Amino acid sequence: MKERGLFRGIEDNPMVVPLCNRSKDVVEPLLRPQWEWCISRQLWWGHRIPAYFVTVSDPAVPPGEDPDGRYWVSGRNEAEAREKAAKEFGVSPDKISLQQDEDVLDTWFSSGLFPLSILGWPNQSEDLSVFYPGTLLETGHDILFFWVARMVMLGLKLTGRLPFREVYLHAIVRDAHGRKMSKSLGNVIDPLDVIYGISLQGLHNQLLNSNLDPSEVEKAKEGQKADFPAGIPECGTDALRFGLCAYMSQGRDINLDVNRILGYRHFCNKLWNATKFALRGLGKGFVP
Repeated sequence: MKERGLFRGIEDNPMVVPLCNRSKDVVEPLLRPQWEWCISRQLWWGHRIPAYFVTVSDPAVPPGEDPDGRYWVSGRNEAEAREKAAKEFGVSPDKISLQQDEDVLDTWFSSGLFPLSILGWPNQSEDLSVFYPGTLLETGHDILFFWVARMVMLGLKLTGRLPFREVYLHAIVRDAHGRKMSKSLGNVIDPLDVIYGISLQGLHNQLLNSNLDPSEVEKAKEGQKADFPAGIPECGTDALRFGLCAYMSQGRDINLDVNRILGYRHFCNKLWNATKFALRGLGKGFVP
């Protein structure tokens, strides 16, 4: 640009540099060859993509580049991929070297195999013949497509049978303000804390033992202080169960208010006392 007289100068611009809150590394976009986004993930766990990069030890075949689709083959195993590559390049299989892609398939792909993989599929095990297909799936409405649809599609594709015929959708439990529960917001309600009760300091201590960034811990503490200034009172198992059942009539979401659960504890206590009073009046010889 300078040679052509097109250069107009350099000036600094203020900008936000995103930092990873765990490692403090600068987060930058990185262009790299990979499979279509809904297939490929760079994670440490999952089903590794069954695709292999081909190197041919033959001077007549030039080395391939990573983005060149011709130098990639897929296969159920390395032997099948090697046969494909040998046929593609017109050489004997012993001249083919393969390097499997390190990416894994999308997590929901692995989850979609759940009804089959837990029973030993693809091996035709006794468990698979006895327990597949199932009858009922219980889940939340927010993952109908992510999980349920994939289980149906993969079940039909791989076995020809539906994995289940009914889906029971439970409500999503949110905080009293309708927000999704999040550790960083400090609005996660542990059912055990509702049953047994916990002080505000106890809630704070739970945050200190988590993997939250110190700045997130302080934000979460403020959230806990606003929602539970005196901690969470002991409500007991019956009151929590009664409360969740009562909330179910409201629709797809439960905005869980601990004060309402506490009200059900008082209600359960009234039932208890009324029952004791009635049984005392009926006498020792009473048979229901």
